[in-house]
Amino acid sequence: MTSQATRLLDAQTVLVGWINHSATDCYEHTRSSGDVVNLGTDLDAASSFVLVASHPGHSEAVTVTLELAPLLADGNAGSWITAAAVAIPAAGGKVEAIISGAALLINPADSELITPPCLRLARATVSPATPVGMTVALTANQGL
Repeated sequence: MTSQATRLLDAQTVLVGWINHSATDCYEHTRSSGDVVNLGTDLDAASSFVLVASHPGHSEAVTVTLELAPLLADGNAGSWITAAAVAIPAAGGKVEAIISGAALLINPADSELITPPCLRLARATVSPATPVGMTVALTANQGL
């Protein structure tokens, strides 16, 4: 694993949910479904990482889709790829999906615009709606 990929070991990177003031986030705020997060590390360089999603309960089951995109040399996002999708029942709970960084494939349309590793943009889409108290995050696989 490269040294860049170890940055996820420090803490969970919140994609959806409440973020407290910390060394990496200088103000308290909430990230919403579909917000684009620049992770600062290339997930395709990690041997594996974990998508963690939870909520305390909702009127119906909730699906979370994790999408990743390369950061292009011009600072724009490349093509989004689906890295994982998980479902949480209406009763609530927590699910985790282990994702292999090496198994992630860049869209061929971006291949001439990037130098791997480059998948550092992430977004989580929650459907049909985001329950109050929901959290979606990425973190390192503790089995590394």
